[in-house]
Amino acid sequence: MATAAISVSKYLEFFRKKEVRSVLDYGAGTLRNSAFMAEAGFRVYAADLPVQVARIVKMDSARKLAGVLAVDELSHGTLDVDLVLSSYVLNIIPDGTEKSRYLKNIVLNLRPDGYLLVEVRCRNSVPQCSSGCAHGASCPNCIKTYSHLELDQLVESQGFRRVSHYYRRHSVAVLYQRFS
Repeated sequence: MATAAISVSKYLEFFRKKEVRSVLDYGAGTLRNSAFMAEAGFRVYAADLPVQVARIVKMDSARKLAGVLAVDELSHGTLDVDLVLSSYVLNIIPDGTEKSRYLKNIVLNLRPDGYLLVEVRCRNSVPQCSSGCAHGASCPNCIKTYSHLELDQLVESQGFRRVSHYYRRHSVAVLYQRFS
């Protein structure tokens, strides 16, 4: 079976018990979560930026998926999935319009009472880089980090409530459910 993010494998049995059948891996990247969920018997859609979609469709594991979509296609809101996975995507999306669009697309494609699993880098005690840092998004101190309370503020404003959360060494994973 493919190796997934710890949060995805941790909640696998919960998803089965809740009769989750369809999944959107939003920001699918290398398909590690998509392939894992497809191999576990879920109907999986992978979505990413168009440049990454071109890479994804060439991957062997893409054949196991129900579909591969460019993020622009998600604005139609036609998937009605039971679960959306978001692994480290919110760390790299700049605040503002793109983040709002990302969250809106999640709501548009998730059925009422569906689940959203968000995993992000969590806050660390290292001081922030100066504004002159030349490493940008590859610098661990420049990447946006969150606590579970900050995620709650961001995600709950979109009609979700937190079901559970847990911290790991450098990350926090939060499971939300959409209000019906």
